[in-house]
Amino acid sequence: MAIALLTLAVVGTVAFGVVVGLGFRLSGDPAFMRTHFLAALGATTLLVMAHSFIMFFLIATGVEMKEMEKAHGWGDSFRRRIIALKSRSFPAMTSALLLVMANFILGAAAHTRAIPYWAHGALGLLTFLVCVLALHREYGVLGDNNRLIAEAAARRRGQGPAKE
Repeated sequence: MAIALLTLAVVGTVAFGVVVGLGFRLSGDPAFMRTHFLAALGATTLLVMAHSFIMFFLIATGVEMKEMEKAHGWGDSFRRRIIALKSRSFPAMTSALLLVMANFILGAAAHTRAIPYWAHGALGLLTFLVCVLALHREYGVLGDNNRLIAEAAARRRGQGPAKE
């Protein structure tokens, strides 16, 4: 599951980078506007899905680990480590989500000349950099999360069947 989520985030980030490149090409040729808009719509959709799904995946695995710890009397080691993972990744993912959506909305404002093109372009570059940072953090956190899941599974197998 983590590989699929990370793949979605990589594809979305690369697509957003292409959109930013198309946007800078627009200043010379407005004929690219339709392509830029459609590519931005696709990249925005992919990135919102990727970051949201990764957040929900981390939340769900955290809840499952917390319940498993409680049921088996393991203390709170897994819960504390999951919280640390979330605190490492959620700020970057939330920032990326908000910037991606804001950039898409402000693209319409730039198109209607309500804001200058350079403002939309600058926000696009900032958004891309934050998405790359979020992707980097997601990569590390999803790997650590998979290791925690494997550790919990091994611990559970070593304790015998779960008490229901």
